[in-house]
Order: sequence, then structure tokens, then C-alpha cells
Amino acid sequence: MNSLVFSIVLSLMILGGNDRANTDSPWRTGVISPRMETLQKQLQRGNSTAVDQFWEEMKSRSTPLVEEIPTDSKHVLVTFLYRAVQPATNVVLYNQLNASRDESTNVLTRLPGTDVWYKTYWIRNDMRLSYSLVPNPNEDSLDSNKPELRLQDPLNPKSLSTGSAMGRSVLELPAAPAQPWIKPNPAIPGRELEEINIDSKILKTRRQAWIYTPPGYNLRSSSPYPLLICFDGFVYATPEFVPTPTILDNLITAKEIQPMVAVFIGQSPQPGRNIELTNNEPFLAYVADELLPKVREKWHATSNPAQTVVCGSSSGGHASAFFAFRRPDVFGNVLSQSGAFWPGQTHEPEKPDREWLIRQFALSPRLPIRFVLQVGVLEFIATPRNGPSILATNRHLHDVLTKKGYDIYYSEIAGGHEPLSWRGGIAEGLIRLLGSTK
Repeated sequence: MNSLVFSIVLSLMILGGNDRANTDSPWRTGVISPRMETLQKQLQRGNSTAVDQFWEEMKSRSTPLVEEIPTDSKHVLVTFLYRAVQPATNVVLYNQLNASRDESTNVLTRLPGTDVWYKTYWIRNDMRLSYSLVPNPNEDSLDSNKPELRLQDPLNPKSLSTGSAMGRSVLELPAAPAQPWIKPNPAIPGRELEEINIDSKILKTRRQAWIYTPPGYNLRSSSPYPLLICFDGFVYATPEFVPTPTILDNLITAKEIQPMVAVFIGQSPQPGRNIELTNNEPFLAYVADELLPKVREKWHATSNPAQTVVCGSSSGGHASAFFAFRRPDVFGNVLSQSGAFWPGQTHEPEKPDREWLIRQFALSPRLPIRFVLQVGVLEFIATPRNGPSILATNRHLHDVLTKKGYDIYYSEIAGGHEPLSWRGGIAEGLIRLLGSTK
């Protein structure tokens, strides 16, 4: 797999529409930046050096421009900036601060007679999200499968790989929760994941997976190791996206969780990925009855469902809950990140039976499953055919599980539908489910 494959996968996770019902907006436009207002007044007074001085100031403080609001400690003003090095007739901000997935509507304004383009937001001060700048946008540069055509913010030192389907630069506001577990520890020796290939009789194809073993792994340990299973293995095993091996190393070394084995499952390319991660019985049988027995033949991994976590994002979050619902004898813990719980029984947008899996939990007796549900506050966009948003369906599932008496930890993260949010949440989820105090 490569970054282009991931960008296609992620872009198809992020679905169009416009539905902001039942959620307080974590941002709004139509606000004025004091610094931009000062610059405009300087220009009106004929200060010919004001623009150059402004750009020198932005170089020293980095962009986006973040300004405190004296009367509001929970929000800040954020101004995204673009300096036109070539003539531009239009500049678009590509990120998830949108009321729809029509990126062409998120337009910066030019300060007349200057090379300054800007857009200001009132926004929660704990937000973390990615963004790119797109001067003179066209169909190609706004194509979610072509992140390489969008620009990194040159005055922002925080950047991401071009493989990210959302943005190439990072907005990380002052109160954004720390993500301390994602950084490699030089004191922990690096190890390669071991690749295995399974000839699946159930799926009638050959499938890949990658295996993580913890520092100090001992095949002859008296007790089998807890087990983490992640869908979209490339996403969850790659440093640029969700560096789960590094996160596990750090959590285990800090004794926040017990040493565990992890399995990163390779997915089919689209459209097969969404099909096999949406209430798919054959894919469940492949993982439970072919892949995991092969893993346990070679690695000392538990078969105790209470010590087994199944994890994924978007459709992978949906699959995690489905796997546990159908096979609680194998999967006893669910870590769902931005779970896409909106589909019907199959991943077909035109089908009217929305939220099929949520209804199954509502209609069934409580099962021996523990849940961590995480979702971004920016995930209020309607799903296909004006279906319920990811945020709304996670809230619905939370309510259903709570009413049924499930052990559940639910959180809404100040971010969107992207690895930038998931890589912080997975550590918290693992500590909640299999922390060393459990």
C-alpha cells in the first residue's frame, strides 16, 4: 500500500451533504480579526510598508493567525492567510470547517491592492485539524483524491504527509489535548512489523496482515498477551497517519497498558473496503475463524474476548461494533473512532434502512462487550442521500447502549474525520479498555 491508496480510502470515508441539526457549531464565520482590521486601517492611511511589516510579523509568529478573545476564554479568532506569489483570482481553504463538502465555497478574501488573502473564524480553542490552501482552484485541485495539488501553508511549521486526504498543514490551538504517545522514544529499540499472508477459503483470495509484538515479547510467557485488532492496517500502522506501534511501545513502557500483540488487517481497495466493513458476515468469519487462528499459531496471543480489542475508524469503527455484536465470544472490547453507523444492513446509500446496526443493539439483549466511542465535533455533515451524520449516529448509538446498560466511554473530540484526531484517541481508548489497572 502507499499514500495514494490511503488518500483514496480516506476521501471515500468523508461523505458529502449538509446537516448541522442537533449540534452546536464549534465554529462560525462572519467575524473580524483585530489584526486584519489594523492592517486595513494602516493601508487606508497610506502606510506603504504595512503589508511587508505584516508578513514579517506572520513569519515570526507563524500562521494561521490566532488571537485571543478577552471576553471568551473557550474560543479564539483564527485567520487563515495566503500570500499570493503569483496572480490569483480565487483562493480556497481546504479543510473540515465547512457546512458542506463543497470545498469551492470556503473562499478567502483578498485585501484590495495587496497580496494578502485571508479568512477569519471564531472557533473552539481546543481544536486540532488539518488544512491546505488552493489558489486558483479547479476540479483537479479540489479533488479529494489529489492532495498533492493543494499547498502546504508556507508560514506554518506543522505539516503532514501529502498522503493525507484532508490537509497538508496542521492547526493546533492552545487548548488542544496533548498527544504525547505518538512520538517515538529513542530508548525503545525499533522493530519491523511482521507481514503474514492468508489464503482465505472464505473470501477466496489472499489477504495481508501485519503483526506487532511488544518490547520484551516472550513466546513462552506464562500468560497469553492481550490482543488488539485494527482494520485499515496501513492507516493504523503508518507513522504519518496513526502510529499505533509507537503508541503501543510508549504506553507499555510507561506501564499504562499491559504488553499486547496487535494485528493490522489489510483491506480491499474501494469499493470493496466499505462493503467488507459494513455488516459483512464473510469478512467477520475470515478474521475470527481464519486470520486469528493463524496469528495464535505463531504468536502467544489471547483467545479471551475480555482481553481482545477490535478497533477501526469510519467504516472500520462500524465493523468493530458489528464484529463484537455477532461474535462476543471472540471480541469483547470495541474501540470505534468516527464510526460510520449510518448505513443500512449493506453499504448501499440508496437503501432506506439507515442505522441498521444501532437497531440490532436496541432490539437485542445486552452482550458482554465494553465500548469506547469517539467522534469529532466537525462530523455533522449529512451522509449520502441526506442521511444522518456520523456525529448524530454516534450520539444515537451512545444513547442506545447506555439505556441497555453497556459499559461505555463516549467522547466528542474537537476535530474532524481524519487520522489527526484518531491518533490521539486510540491511546485514551486502550487505557480505558485494557489499562494496567484493569
